[in-house]
Amino acid sequence: MPRREEEYLVQQALLNQLKQGRLNRRQFMTRMMAAGLGLSGISAAVAGCMPAPAAPSAPAASSGGGAAATEAERALTPTFYQWIVDLHPSIPQVNSQFSDLNFQIAPVEGFGIERFVAEAKNQESTWDVYVGMTPFVEMTALIEADVIEPWDNYIPKDVLDDLIPSIREECTVDGKLYSWPFLLDVVGMGWNSEITDNAGIATIPTTWDEYLTMSQQIVDSGAALYGCTFDAHGWRSLAPFTHSLSTDVYTAEGLFDFTSEAAIEALKLMKEMMAFSHPDILLEGASDGGVNGTPDEVAFAAQRVGFYTKYFNAPLRM
Repeated sequence: MPRREEEYLVQQALLNQLKQGRLNRRQFMTRMMAAGLGLSGISAAVAGCMPAPAAPSAPAASSGGGAAATEAERALTPTFYQWIVDLHPSIPQVNSQFSDLNFQIAPVEGFGIERFVAEAKNQESTWDVYVGMTPFVEMTALIEADVIEPWDNYIPKDVLDDLIPSIREECTVDGKLYSWPFLLDVVGMGWNSEITDNAGIATIPTTWDEYLTMSQQIVDSGAALYGCTFDAHGWRSLAPFTHSLSTDVYTAEGLFDFTSEAAIEALKLMKEMMAFSHPDILLEGASDGGVNGTPDEVAFAAQRVGFYTKYFNAPLRM
């Protein structure tokens, strides 16, 4: 990669971290200089990342009873995890229909919640609603840091009671609902029918043994470079693969037991699947701190692999 292009990419990465509040201005300047990058042409961008000057205080109310001027109520400010916009590029068109809306991308790359926590410590928040929280990842940490509050006071009880019990339980802590479910990822098997047809596969596999046998058949027939793929992140592969063997894999504290027999067998299964998969299957993704834009999605979208086991919205949108 040419030196100028490398400098540009580094500069943009640092600017994004500054805009997201992950770096302050001093840290930004220090890292730019440490990387041997010039600072010309970025002053406006840096200034744009700093808080706007405070407006002059409104004059006190007169003794005649005139009300003091008050700060105008801010626009509704939701913040969305980047992947939502990536998957639904029409969101800006919808937003344009609502003038009193300040839509923003959440500063949570790779599930990082540091900006949210820092603001909570100061009893403030730039945003009103965070869309894209994963209950089993960052929800508990957000609760403990007093960043989020329950939905119970805002949603009628009959609506709460209408939630599927298992989903409601996933989003509930100490009897309070902290996450409003809007997307349910169901893990299953997808396949490219053109590839499987060309490989002479007439039926779908119903066991893991059949899955592996047919994956090898795809490779041996030359129908595709690779037989199968999966997302290497544990909650997208190891956990659901383990559940397909047994759900009795949790400790008394409710934590996933990586030493359980089913978990070990699932790891062995993944190793066998890798023999028929692309060599970069374990690498991090290209976006969102490595969480998204993963190699499995790239391979399936390029029609280089026959079978694909992940949450269903992945193969369906490829």
